Amino acid sequence: MTPAEEKKALRQRLLAERKAINGSEKAALDLALCTHVAQAEAFRQADLVLGFLPIRGEPDLTPLFDLARSLGKTVALPRCANGEMYFLAFSAETVCVPDQFGILAPPPDAPLVHGTKDTLCLLPGLAAGRDGTRLGYGGGFYDRFLTSFAGHTLFALYHRFLFPTLPTDFLDLPAEIIITEKGVITPL
Repeated sequence: MTPAEEKKALRQRLLAERKAINGSEKAALDLALCTHVAQAEAFRQADLVLGFLPIRGEPDLTPLFDLARSLGKTVALPRCANGEMYFLAFSAETVCVPDQFGILAPPPDAPLVHGTKDTLCLLPGLAAGRDGTRLGYGGGFYDRFLTSFAGHTLFALYHRFLFPTLPTDFLDLPAEIIITEKGVITPL
């Protein structure tokens, strides 16, 4: 089986497993994740937090957005258009609208933000390897974005979706910081 075939099969299995997590367990896991992320130095030192709205049962990290703003940080969310992903400012008043994939995002006319070396990018996805590898949904948007990103990357996920390693190819970029409900996992 090729890495692409392995990733496709793994995606299907993990999406089903994540969808099966019941609401009260998910809420407890999400709270623990948010607590650990909020304590991470990369979050505390960030000038800008690049977040995402959860889809397909992803951890809900949105409580971190209000915390970030209360600490004087800017928050931005991704928007995809024409095969590219960019980040737009997001506030409590922002009315999100679907992007080209139907994913809620700030409207196209929201202010564009640019990261610095102190920016934190929260990564979405399905699974992580202890070596920092990530398994996303296969579009490559974050991998392409990260090639020119100078800040820090943090992948928060449920511990049951942490593996020793994952099938990857040369385009897959690892996460710098991995956090589960059990705490920080230092990539090997």
